Amino acid sequence: MPSRRPFLHLGFVAAAMLAVSSASAAPAYFGSPRGGGTVIARDDAAGKFTAARRARAWTYHVTDKTRFVLGGAQGSWGDVRVGTVVQVRWHRAGNQRVADVVGIRARRD
Repeated sequence: MPSRRPFLHLGFVAAAMLAVSSASAAPAYFGSPRGGGTVIARDDAAGKFTAARRARAWTYHVTDKTRFVLGGAQGSWGDVRVGTVVQVRWHRAGNQRVADVVGIRARRD
Protein backbone atom coordinates (compact mmCIF):
# COMPACT_ATOMS: atom_id res chain seq x y z
CA MET A 1 0.00 0.00 0.00
CA PRO A 2 1.46 3.40 -1.00
CA SER A 3 2.19 5.98 1.66
CA ARG A 4 0.08 9.14 2.03
CA ARG A 5 3.03 11.16 3.19
CA PRO A 6 3.87 12.72 -0.23
CA PHE A 7 0.26 13.88 -0.62
CA LEU A 8 0.25 15.50 2.84
CA HIS A 9 3.52 17.24 2.06
CA LEU A 10 2.12 18.47 -1.26
CA GLY A 11 -0.96 19.78 0.56
CA PHE A 12 1.14 21.77 3.04
CA VAL A 13 3.25 23.23 0.23
CA ALA A 14 0.15 24.23 -1.74
CA ALA A 15 -1.43 25.87 1.32
CA ALA A 16 1.78 27.80 2.05
CA MET A 17 2.03 29.02 -1.54
CA LEU A 18 -1.61 30.10 -1.52
CA ALA A 19 -1.10 32.04 1.73
CA VAL A 20 1.97 33.81 0.35
CA SER A 21 0.34 34.71 -2.95
CA SER A 22 -2.79 36.10 -1.30
CA ALA A 23 -0.70 38.18 1.10
CA SER A 24 1.30 39.68 -1.75
CA ALA A 25 -1.91 40.51 -3.64
CA ALA A 26 -3.26 42.56 -0.72
CA PRO A 27 -2.85 46.30 -1.14
CA ALA A 28 0.11 47.79 0.69
CA TYR A 29 -0.79 49.94 3.67
CA PHE A 30 1.69 52.61 4.61
CA GLY A 31 1.39 54.48 7.84
CA SER A 32 -0.22 53.75 11.13
CA PRO A 33 -3.93 53.88 11.84
CA ARG A 34 -3.05 55.67 15.07
CA GLY A 35 -1.40 59.01 15.37
CA GLY A 36 -1.69 62.33 17.05
CA GLY A 37 0.27 64.70 19.20
CA THR A 38 -0.11 68.35 20.09
CA VAL A 39 -2.29 70.40 17.74
CA ILE A 40 -0.11 73.10 16.17
CA ALA A 41 -2.49 74.37 13.45
CA ARG A 42 -6.19 74.28 12.62
CA ASP A 43 -7.91 75.25 9.38
CA ASP A 44 -11.69 75.61 9.75
CA ALA A 45 -12.30 76.40 6.07
CA ALA A 46 -10.53 73.25 4.86
CA GLY A 47 -11.66 71.10 7.80
CA LYS A 48 -8.20 69.92 8.82
CA PHE A 49 -5.72 70.19 11.65
CA THR A 50 -2.04 69.47 12.11
CA ALA A 51 -0.65 67.58 15.09
CA ALA A 52 3.06 67.28 15.92
CA ARG A 53 4.88 64.64 17.92
CA ARG A 54 8.61 63.93 18.16
CA ALA A 55 9.54 66.73 15.77
CA ARG A 56 7.19 65.39 13.04
CA ALA A 57 3.88 66.87 12.00
CA TRP A 58 0.91 65.23 10.30
CA THR A 59 -2.20 66.81 8.86
CA TYR A 60 -5.56 65.12 9.42
CA HIS A 61 -8.76 65.95 7.55
CA VAL A 62 -12.11 65.78 9.32
CA THR A 63 -15.45 64.85 7.77
CA ASP A 64 -19.03 64.76 8.95
CA LYS A 65 -18.36 61.14 9.98
CA THR A 66 -15.40 62.01 12.23
CA ARG A 67 -16.16 61.30 15.88
CA PHE A 68 -14.69 63.52 18.61
CA VAL A 69 -14.19 62.21 22.15
CA LEU A 70 -13.31 64.58 24.99
CA GLY A 71 -12.35 62.88 28.24
CA GLY A 72 -14.60 59.87 27.55
CA ALA A 73 -17.64 61.99 26.57
CA GLN A 74 -18.74 63.20 23.16
CA GLY A 75 -16.77 66.20 21.94
CA SER A 76 -16.88 68.38 18.85
CA TRP A 77 -14.68 69.98 16.21
CA GLY A 78 -14.61 73.10 18.39
CA ASP A 79 -12.75 71.16 21.09
CA VAL A 80 -9.75 70.69 18.77
CA ARG A 81 -7.74 73.81 19.58
CA VAL A 82 -4.12 74.75 19.09
CA GLY A 83 -2.17 73.42 22.07
CA THR A 84 -4.47 70.50 22.92
CA VAL A 85 -3.17 66.95 22.87
CA VAL A 86 -5.03 64.53 20.61
CA GLN A 87 -4.93 60.88 19.61
CA VAL A 88 -6.22 60.13 16.12
CA ARG A 89 -7.52 56.94 14.52
CA TRP A 90 -7.34 57.55 10.78
CA HIS A 91 -7.43 56.00 7.32
CA ARG A 92 -6.03 57.05 3.96
CA ALA A 93 -8.16 58.53 1.21
CA GLY A 94 -5.79 59.12 -1.66
CA ASN A 95 -2.88 61.08 -0.24
CA GLN A 96 -4.85 62.44 2.71
CA ARG A 97 -5.13 61.18 6.26
CA VAL A 98 -8.80 61.24 7.19
CA ALA A 99 -9.59 61.20 10.90
CA ASP A 100 -12.15 58.61 12.02
CA VAL A 101 -11.91 59.23 15.78
CA VAL A 102 -10.18 62.14 17.48
CA GLY A 103 -9.54 61.63 21.18
CA ILE A 104 -8.98 64.95 22.90
CA ARG A 105 -7.17 64.98 26.23
CA ALA A 106 -9.10 67.02 28.75
CA ARG A 107 -7.20 70.06 29.98
CA ARG A 108 -6.12 70.13 33.60
CA ASP A 109 -6.85 73.54 35.07
